Amino acid sequence: MKKILVVDACVRREESRTKKMMDRAVDTLKELHPDWVFEIVTLMDLDLKYWNTESLKARDELLARKEYSAPVFDYGNQFRQADGIIVAAPFWDLSVPAVLKVYIENISAEGITFGCSAEGLYGLCNAQWMLFLTTRGGVWEGSDMEIGSRYMKALCSFFGIDSYSCVFADGIDMADLDGKQILEDALEKVEKTCRTL
Repeated sequence: MKKILVVDACVRREESRTKKMMDRAVDTLKELHPDWVFEIVTLMDLDLKYWNTESLKARDELLARKEYSAPVFDYGNQFRQADGIIVAAPFWDLSVPAVLKVYIENISAEGITFGCSAEGLYGLCNAQWMLFLTTRGGVWEGSDMEIGSRYMKALCSFFGIDSYSCVFADGIDMADLDGKQILEDALEKVEKTCRTL
């Protein structure tokens, strides 16, 4: 039985086109793998905090004592133990929404999701794959200004996740393009990609 973690960073919630992609991915994988267990973490429902001087000091003291089961590491432990990870987030300000960045801050900890040795950093996560789903108002594929997908791919390497896939709906808000068709095409690609996981 595999555990799949679904990280929902769809800020606009019900009207979110990125969430439609996420829902399609979950539905497809549930149909393909009825024995898999899905845990959905809706970031907008969490009271996530970015680190400040005091909270970071307290966290670092726990890490120094190797108290990896402390509640502050719950999200990191959940992330580390997942067999597969889906992240759904729209393209915001060339990257991803702040709530996803704060979540990543919360899960990134030495001894939890990555380790460090004389040879350098290495990942500690169990996941074999990450599927990143995103919608982008303009056409950003291939642009060096598109940092969202590249950031998530780099995190896979950092956390020790071998396989990374990104399905995107590019140009979805451009007046001269058919946004509905772009989304439909992306949903079809989500299904196809899920069949390869």
